[in-house]
Amino acid sequence: MNRILFTYIRLGLVLLAMVVCPSISYSQYAFNIPSRETSRVIEYNSIWVEVSGKLALCSHSEKGNINLTVGGGKAPYTFKWNTLETSQNRTNLNAGTYTVWITDSEGKVHEQKIVIQPPFPLILNPVVKKDATCGSGADGYAKISVKIGRNDYEPNSPDYQVTWSNGLKNVWEADNLEPGVYTVTVADKYNCDTSVSFEIKSASEGIQVSKTIENISCSSDSNGKISLNVTGGQPPYTYKWNTGATTKDLSNLSAGTYQVQIQDSKGCSFQSAYTISASSTITLSETILQPSCQGNSNGEIKVNVSGGKAPYTYLWNTGETTASAKNLGSGTFSVKITDASGCQVEKQFSLTNESNLQIEILDNRPVSCSGNADGGISLGVKGAKGKIKVSWTDSPSDQLQRKDLKAGVYTVLVSDESGCSVSKTIEVVETQSLTARIESALDVDCAEGTVEGVAWVSIQGGKEPYQITWSTGSENSREISFNKSGTLKVTVKDALGCVTETETKVDFPNTNTQGSRLDFQYRKLSISSEPEVQVKEEIVFESEIAPEFIAWEWNFGDGQKSSDKDPIHIFEKPGTYEVSLTGFDMLGCSSIEKNTINVLAPTEMLVIPNAFSPNGDGLNDTFIPKLRGISSFTLEVFNTWGEKLFTTTSLESKGWDGTYKGQLSLPGNYLYKISFITPDGISQTKTGGITLIR
Repeated sequence: MNRILFTYIRLGLVLLAMVVCPSISYSQYAFNIPSRETSRVIEYNSIWVEVSGKLALCSHSEKGNINLTVGGGKAPYTFKWNTLETSQNRTNLNAGTYTVWITDSEGKVHEQKIVIQPPFPLILNPVVKKDATCGSGADGYAKISVKIGRNDYEPNSPDYQVTWSNGLKNVWEADNLEPGVYTVTVADKYNCDTSVSFEIKSASEGIQVSKTIENISCSSDSNGKISLNVTGGQPPYTYKWNTGATTKDLSNLSAGTYQVQIQDSKGCSFQSAYTISASSTITLSETILQPSCQGNSNGEIKVNVSGGKAPYTYLWNTGETTASAKNLGSGTFSVKITDASGCQVEKQFSLTNESNLQIEILDNRPVSCSGNADGGISLGVKGAKGKIKVSWTDSPSDQLQRKDLKAGVYTVLVSDESGCSVSKTIEVVETQSLTARIESALDVDCAEGTVEGVAWVSIQGGKEPYQITWSTGSENSREISFNKSGTLKVTVKDALGCVTETETKVDFPNTNTQGSRLDFQYRKLSISSEPEVQVKEEIVFESEIAPEFIAWEWNFGDGQKSSDKDPIHIFEKPGTYEVSLTGFDMLGCSSIEKNTINVLAPTEMLVIPNAFSPNGDGLNDTFIPKLRGISSFTLEVFNTWGEKLFTTTSLESKGWDGTYKGQLSLPGNYLYKISFITPDGISQTKTGGITLIR
């Protein structure tokens, strides 16, 4: 050992002499020992050299090598070494000085000396360390240093490279070390290195922890558990998790990493991290075939599933249960995928038509006047795929703008490169046709007996302003007056030059109904010796109306009216009624005549004939009592043997006609029975005989 150390010291002194002593000459070229073996560059005016390779040895068993990069001068170059080698680069070299002469094609010579450094000892001082207080603590300490090394003797040397087994770099001291074995490696400027190992012990037994972990099946679940079993140290223990929990065990955990610090009663602590894992997340990729045209259902979505646990089940919102959904139109579609563990993932897709071809009507210009050809159509196309083709049913093609069109219906067909097509029908109309209508009225003052005719023109369509010319000579006035019958004409021309004409006949009356005869009388419809008007009796109102009256109206005073000339009216209740007759002439003027009628309540009356002769002469042909003031009755007829021949309960009945079962009854005596109810509500019965005369 002493001999080896002496050899290293002697080599070091020799190297030191080489570095410090200026007796070694490098001709007119100066160079410095580089900080790295591949960075030595020699420059000169004509030929220049860059030297790289392994230019220092870490041990006597290693060999060096020299690589030359040459420039300048004029290639090609020849090489001659002091070892008689002629190659450009050298390998398998021992430590020493190597000289090379480089000659270019013009005979210029460059001399280069290169040193392969011999091994140099790298010796570390003993490690200075302090053990940790607890087996689970992290308060140990260690310090290293170099006793002998190349970097300390060669000028302009960089720092040593220091690498600790716990990840620290280029530091000589380390604290917060846990109990355990550590290794530190120190390398010099030529990457020659040496290592030292040491152990940080603990003053007392550390905390030992074993764990039981329950992972989750689905990445979206939160049912994981971490259970700890803690021994060692000095109980009791305290727990502090990175979630904020202070319990020994954790539950309801999602996938992730959970860190805990455990401390015993002496202050020794233990730190660890535990991972809750889940099966890989189910992921989807899809292949989508968009539907071709608007309204088509030839789209398709195919999903590729990875992650989770196979096999998978599929459920689309269309009801399909395979990995593909077919025959789809544009819209939104979703699929829910469940793996063998019951984990699910859902994804939504949006399909749009490759071609959403649509035709827009940008302008539909109507024809100005009837019969003209100045209409126009301007179209726009959107949603097309590629170039479009345009055709019209009336022959023109590749035109989206049309002009000089007559009123009518035009159909266009547009198709694109996807093969989709759409058509639209457009109607070119005439500007709302210019029409005119003459209306007239009579302005009548019934009190003064004066009449004035007024006519006006109603104009529709066309475009204002209008030029108006009347046959009376009046211009640009919509209303005129007239005072005689005849034909009125008007011509209307609008701002577009469209013209329309119209005419109408007007009547101007020359009659005046003032003083014309208007009167009426009334009488009973049935002949009666009683002049009073009774309730339920038919009253005829007979009018005297002059021809000048063209309409009339009756008001009977009981809420009923009539427009008959000679109406028949029945008063349903007793009372005094004012009956009026109003006559209207052709000018709308009216005259009125009034009369008062006193209607009496009916008195009870029952008149029974004692004979009748059914011979068809219209007189006394049936047997029927005369009734008045009776609300209901029943008539029965019997022969002398008590056989019933006839019965009726109708107040409108014509009575017995002298037949029985379709046969004529013999002349003679018969019996009757009449039951009735008086206006006072009293029921009465009358019987007697009747003679049938033939």
